[in-house]
Amino acid sequence: MKYILCIPSYKRALLCKEKTLTMLAANNIPAKLIHVYVANEAEYAEYVNVLDKKTYNKIVIGKLGLVQNRQFIMEQYPEDTNIVFLDDDIKSVDLSMSQQDVNLDSFIKRAFKECYKNHAYIWGVYPVFNPFFRKDRPEMTTELNYIVGAFYGIVNRPKKKSLRLELTAQNGQKEDVERTIKYFVEDGIVLRFNKIGFVTKYYGKEGGLGTFQSRLEPMLQASTRLKETYPEYGDIVTKSTGMTEFRLKKLKQNP
Repeated sequence: MKYILCIPSYKRALLCKEKTLTMLAANNIPAKLIHVYVANEAEYAEYVNVLDKKTYNKIVIGKLGLVQNRQFIMEQYPEDTNIVFLDDDIKSVDLSMSQQDVNLDSFIKRAFKECYKNHAYIWGVYPVFNPFFRKDRPEMTTELNYIVGAFYGIVNRPKKKSLRLELTAQNGQKEDVERTIKYFVEDGIVLRFNKIGFVTKYYGKEGGLGTFQSRLEPMLQASTRLKETYPEYGDIVTKSTGMTEFRLKKLKQNP
């Protein structure tokens, strides 16, 4: 089962080097499978200077904006390519609770095998690292469960316009929620591996997704647009921190 790993990154060359690329090397993922996608020529020069050439295959100038860069990546590869998307700040992946996976490579291959077996085109992992929340959950689910954008895989369908993100393209907020819904609407199934967790920092000082405070209003706007467009798929929830979520309803797999 062949696959490639793509890391969209913006203004975080050192973080990408110290986190995700170091993590992949520690998990013995071959560098030839790993591609880093940056926004422009200036970023390219910075990343070439900072990254360890032994830990990746190539750095590619893509598009500015997370949604735009992901779409660019998908358009670079043919139909049915198995693509793994990783954020640039993943410190570790926890496989210890899985009964089937001995290493990261075996998990990724199994995830894609399950996609083909179940006629699914996207898989993800549990969005919160805390093992307490993972320990009693089923190994894999097929219902409408949130597929977090920090670590997921797709069977590529670059020409399918129905999967293009529109509501969240402007600022990238809730882009993974929109993606989850679109794949579920298209295929009637999304796969999530609930025993697998990972460590990352969602809100940084710059680059990436931005700071927590700077995202509060865009979060609300994105959640509102999602509720207006997909009212039957979820509800808006506001946490005590002020963060807004569009919480998905656990709808069963569609036949």
